[in-house]
Amino acid sequence: MMSSIINISLLFIILIFSGCEEKMKPVVTISPKLQLPIKCMGLSSINIDKNILTLFKDLYKFDESCPFGLSISYKKDIVCNSRHNIQMKSVSRFPKSYLKLEVRRGIDMQYTYYKDLYNNVDEDDMIEGFRRLREDLL
Repeated sequence: MMSSIINISLLFIILIFSGCEEKMKPVVTISPKLQLPIKCMGLSSINIDKNILTLFKDLYKFDESCPFGLSISYKKDIVCNSRHNIQMKSVSRFPKSYLKLEVRRGIDMQYTYYKDLYNNVDEDDMIEGFRRLREDLL
C-alpha cells in the first residue's frame, strides 16, 4: 500500500515538472492589406543595442530607402509586482522576457511577431523570430 502511494506521488511530481517545459508560441499578425511577398525592408536603429543591430544586419541586407521598416523591441528580466497577477504567478510560469518584431509602412502596421519567453531573450530567439518573419513576408 505504501509503495503504491509513493509511486503515485512520484508520477504526479514528474507530470507537474514535465508540463512546465512547454514552449510559448509566437503571436503573428499580418495586415490583410499587405501585398506578399515584400521586396525589401529597412531597419530602425532607435533604442537598439549595437550587437543586436549587427546580428540583424548579418541576417539580411536591409535597404534604408525601402518603404517597409523593421523595428525590434524586447525586454529582459520582467518582474511584475502587481497584486492582480499574484494568482497567475503562483499557479503558472510568468514570462521573464519578450521579443517583438514589427514591420511598418509609414505609420501603418503591416506585420507583428510577438513572443513571451520564460528565459531572457537571446540571439537564438531573435534569429528564430527573424526566420519566421522572412518565411511570412519575403
